[in-house]
Formats: sequence, structure tokens, C-alpha cells
Amino acid sequence: MAKVTRLTPVGGGKQPARGLPRPLEQVREHVRGRAATLLSDMLDGADDTLFDLAEKETDSERDRYFDAMRELRIQRAGIEAGFRQALDNLFQGVVREPEAAETVSDRVDVENLSLVKHDELEISVALDNLARRARQGCDDALGVLRHRLEYLFEGQRPVTEKTNPLEPRNLAACFAACLERLQLDIRARLIVLKLFERVVMDEAGALVSEANQMLADAGVLPDLKSVPVGRPRQMGARSGPGRDQDADASIRQNETASAGEAGAAAGNDQMFGLLQELLTTLRGLGGAASASGTPAAGGVPAAPTPSSGMAVMYNGVPYMDGAPLAADARVESLSTRDLFGMLTRLQRLEQALEGPEQSERNVREELSELLDSEHGEAIHALEQADDDVINLVSMLFDFILDDDGLPSEIKALIGRLQIPLLKVAIADKTFFSNDSHEARLLLNMLARAGSQWDPQQGRDDELFQRIEGAVHAIIDDYDEDAGLFRALLDDFDRYFSAQRDRAERVAERVREAEEGAARAEQAGEAVQAYIDTRLAGRSVPDVVVRLLSQGWQQVLYLTWLREGEDSDAWRRQTKVVDALIWSVLAPRDQAALAKLRDLAPKLRRALEHGLESIEYDVVERRAVLDDLARVHEALLEGLETERVTVPRVARQEAPRAEAERPLLAEDHERVVAARQLRAGQWLELGYGEEAQRVKLAANLRDGAKLVFINRRGIKVREYEARELGTALEAGDARLIEDGALFDRALEAVIGDLRRRHDG
Repeated sequence: MAKVTRLTPVGGGKQPARGLPRPLEQVREHVRGRAATLLSDMLDGADDTLFDLAEKETDSERDRYFDAMRELRIQRAGIEAGFRQALDNLFQGVVREPEAAETVSDRVDVENLSLVKHDELEISVALDNLARRARQGCDDALGVLRHRLEYLFEGQRPVTEKTNPLEPRNLAACFAACLERLQLDIRARLIVLKLFERVVMDEAGALVSEANQMLADAGVLPDLKSVPVGRPRQMGARSGPGRDQDADASIRQNETASAGEAGAAAGNDQMFGLLQELLTTLRGLGGAASASGTPAAGGVPAAPTPSSGMAVMYNGVPYMDGAPLAADARVESLSTRDLFGMLTRLQRLEQALEGPEQSERNVREELSELLDSEHGEAIHALEQADDDVINLVSMLFDFILDDDGLPSEIKALIGRLQIPLLKVAIADKTFFSNDSHEARLLLNMLARAGSQWDPQQGRDDELFQRIEGAVHAIIDDYDEDAGLFRALLDDFDRYFSAQRDRAERVAERVREAEEGAARAEQAGEAVQAYIDTRLAGRSVPDVVVRLLSQGWQQVLYLTWLREGEDSDAWRRQTKVVDALIWSVLAPRDQAALAKLRDLAPKLRRALEHGLESIEYDVVERRAVLDDLARVHEALLEGLETERVTVPRVARQEAPRAEAERPLLAEDHERVVAARQLRAGQWLELGYGEEAQRVKLAANLRDGAKLVFINRRGIKVREYEARELGTALEAGDARLIEDGALFDRALEAVIGDLRRRHDG
């Protein structure tokens, strides 16, 4: 899926804005007004809706809804203005030069697709699902609209799903930009997104129909009811040999889909069609060079991979390395059903987990060798759609096996699933578009579990055994029944959920203990710092030093822990400190003596009450208060008292070893990222066989103390944000992405194909 990102306002200086044709300008004004009204209605009713939802939640969850209510109120004006601007950008994008028209899909940061944060991925998936649901029922109307727009521009501006201003995916992107304004956690953002879907995106089909009617009324193909057979190009498609073959493959696929899968098949056409078109452009449609260096006849695509002894059928003609085979060549076409059967035979070789090294696997070569051994030396030719699926699955597994988030032992296991998942994709093309597909969900769960397995725990560890068992079950038992993936998914989910719940309970206990210890440490430091600032450099009777540094320090400590430093109790206790120190200073005049005479008994009662509250030793309490009374009496009589001067305490950081690496600055991006880590984030520490996988159990005081545990809940390491940021920068520590592996792999493949196509 494509990652949805912010649409940049027009007028950034890259391209001069061009005027819209009058009919399209009218459509823009209508859509902008109608959509803005819908968004306003959503925001008007958001308070009531969110409040009703909050009433059904627990106290901890209720805050999310209230936070969302507050943010929507505060940011409302900016959201509405940004939404209108983004809608204008969509329409303006139709008239910009193709190379300048930045669209939702083009703006993906393909260089960093493998590093997509989990929250961003959740938003991306939610937007993708939202757009897909909004598209249901209006696919034909969108096709008619695209055709009318291309007619309006006299064929000079190809209108694709990426540049169609009313494509639901692009409308959703407009709100995605507005969503970035809200300072909310991921769950609250998803709640707001759901409100947008209910009120605004539910009307997407109506907006498309109204736009079509306005263009028809303006004389733009007024009699057009459906898309002509030669429908407009989509998603960067080019004309040329091979497109009819793609269409035939799509028709055959839809014919074999069951009635219950019809809705999924429609979504399938979009994603698989996009992937096929990207592969088609790489083959060089419109005049690709053959292996010999001469143009392939009719512009037939050159194979994107080295020859494996297998050909590919284009419009009934076998091609190898971009060139048609000689008419007298002995060619045997391999049907999809036959291909499935040959893959099943290759899968049997995996049953003992003794197949080739996964990093060196070439399924096409393995198929060719197996076919040669069983059917002689004829050249075997794959259907184009099947060849595309083999290419795509191979690219997906290349990404998976290069993923740094998985230990090599887990990658070796998951790599064994390439052929079974290739069979799944051949049998069901919704594998690429349906993010709820059981096989994808199982792969993601195995990868998530595998990212938490520490090689130091050994292969006898229960988690490793479970992952290995699931892989064995797929290799041994999967033929055509996809229900196996659901059964394995449910079984593994129960196990992994139980393990996760247990780990969370252990982590919670560690977190509570560490938070308690950190709070106690913080309280001790705050109290000591307060007393030091009051006494430092002063000359006071010894009884005051004893009283504050022993008994009253405990009073302040417990008050800070129980009530906090902003409480009335803390302010009262600190006033006692100030009064005590003032009371032992040598009075200079009669007014000060009179004030001391009135204050002294009240002060001693306050001290006694505070010391009693902490059950301070009775004998020591009486002794220290008696000593204080004698000091007060001496001062009232004008006598000198014995005093000690309290030295100033120089506070500084502990010296660091010379060999230790200098820490990064507080504002370094790595340090900032470390400070913002959430509990549950996994890290890998060290290198090679010494590498250790740990999970963040507690982030205390915004990175002042980061506590890491292993999968069993044992505390392993502590960091301060600057220390961890420095380790991340040096590569001594690495963040582990344990999110949806298949989805990240698919994003990376799409990004790589686009990058190669644009280059």
C-alpha cells in the first residue's frame, strides 16, 4: 500500500499555476463547498459523538476522547482551512505538468519505507481501508469521471487514480494532512479518522456522481454512461503489447472468483494491477531492447530478470529476454494449474528443511530444472500474470530476508515459506491488496514474534519452537486449503497473546518498581537540594543542622512523595524551615525580639507535630526541641550561642572514564528520539553472537532513566537518554521494527519499482 502523506500547498514556486477549464472549475467550487460543509458538520457533532463514546469507556480510556474533543475545538479553524486548501491542490494537480504533479503515491519517502514508524503505518493502513470502503459502489462512476476529464483536456493530460481529484484515496489524503495538526496519540487519531469516514467519506460516491452530472450538463460527453472498452490509462500504464494479456488475466481471475469473494476481487484488481503496471514499465513497453541489443518485435517487454531457461507468454507468443522465440522452437506453455502443481512438488523438498539457502533461492530456475527433469528439454513458458506474481513474491522475500529486525535464524525459517506463499498469491491475487488475508496476518505474527526472540535463548526456547512448528505445518500441509493459515493463526495468536500478557504483567511490575525507586530518588534529591539551599553558607546553632538534616528532612521527603512539590502540605513544611532558620538568627532590634517571642512556641509546636507524623524517635524529638528552646531563650536574653557554618555543596556530574565515548548533545535528533521512546519498544544491543534483544519497560522522567528487560521480564540494562542516543548513533544499539513485516515489504517493493521506473 502507498503511504499517505501531506499534500503541499500550490504556489511553492516549482511550477506556475495554470487555470482550470471552466467546467472543471465549477466542479471544484461545488466539491470544495460541499466537502467543507460535510467537514464542518462532522466537527459540529464531534463533541456529542466523542462524549457519548467516552461515557462507555474506563477512566483511563475516557481521557483519549476528551483530548480529541479539546484538540478539535482548538484546531478547528486550521483544520477547515487546510482541508479546503488541500482540495484545491487536488484539482490544480490535474493541470500541472506530469513531472511536477506531486500526488499521494509519488510523495512516499521510498528511501525510508523500511523504517516506517508503527504509528504512521497504522494511520496509513486506516486511510487505505477507509478509501477502499469509500470506493465501493462508485468504481464505474470514477472511471466515467476520469474519461470525461481526459476528454476535457483533449488527451493532453492523462488522468489516473493518482491525479483524479475525487479519487477517495486522495480525498482521504486531504484530511491526513489536517490530522497532523492534532497533538493526539495514535488511538485518538484513529477515533477522529473514524468520525471523518462516517460523515465525510460516506458521501464520496455522491460527490463523484454530482461531478459527473455537472460535467455532462456543461456538455462534456453528456451521453456517456459507462467507460468505453478502451478505458483511460491508470496508474502510469502505457499502451503496448502485453496490456490485453493483463486484461485477459484479470478477466480469467474474476471468472474464477467465488461470489463471496467478489468484493475482495475488486480491491485486488487495483493493487495487483498497479504492481503489474509497474513491472510492465520496467520491461520497457514501447520498444524494449532484446538480449541481442535489437528492439523486441512490437515493443514486447524485456524480462526484468536474467534468463532462467523459461519463457513468458505475451499475446500468445513466447518471449525470452525480450525477444520472440523462433517459430520452430519447441515451446510448452505452463498453465496456472500446472504451475501450482509444480510448486507443490518443490514445496515437498522443503519438508525436511533441506532446500537451498534462502538468500540464493531462484524459484524460476528451480522450476526450470524440475520441468526439464520431468518433461524433457522443451522450453517452458509461463503466463504473464504468473510470471509477475513470481517476480513480486521474490522481491517481497528479498526485503524480508534483508530486514535487520529479524535474527538470522528466524529469517531462515520464514524464508522457507516463499513457495507456499507464492502458491497463495497465484491462487488468490487479493493476497497483495487484502491486509486481512490470513496468510499475511500469519506471516506478520511470526515475524513479530521472531523479532522478540533472542538468539542467546537458543533454539530450544519455546518461542522459537512454536515459530518453527508453524513453518513446518505450512510446508508439510498446505496445498490449496487456505483455511490452514487461519487455524495456525488462531493457534499461534492464543499462544503469543498469553506470552505477551504474561510479559506485560512482568514488565508492569518492573515498571512500578522502577518508577517507585525513581520517584524516591527524585524526592530525596529535591529535599536535599532544598535544605542545602537554605543552610548553605549560613552560621547557625548545631541543633538546627541536626533537626533539618535528620528529622525534618524525613518530613519533607514523605510530603514530597505523598503530596508532591506543588501541594499545600509541601509549602507549609517548607515555611517551617524558613521560620526555623529566621528564628535562630541574631535579632537586631526590639521588634525582631518581640516577633521571636511570639513565634518561638508556635514554631516548636509545628516542629513537634511534623516529627510526630513520621513517628520520629520520642527521646530524640524531645531532646532536639529542648535544645531549640534553649537557643531561643538565649537569643531573647541577648546572649551569644554556639554556631557552626554550613559549607556550600558543589553539585557536579560524576567524572566519566577517559575511554568512554563523549555523549551527544541534549538536542541531537538521536537523543530526542530516545527521550520519546514508549514502553514496549524493542532494541538490539551489541553485535553478532553477543547481540541481545531487550524491551523498554519504563521511560522515567522523559528519558532520565530508560529501563530495559528481556522477554522473560528480567531487568537487563538502564540508559539515560543521552547515553542511549549516543549508542544508537554509534550503532551499538539498534531499534527493532516489530510491526507488520509483509506490509513494510510491500511498501518497499512498490517504492523500489517506482524509483526504478522514474529513474
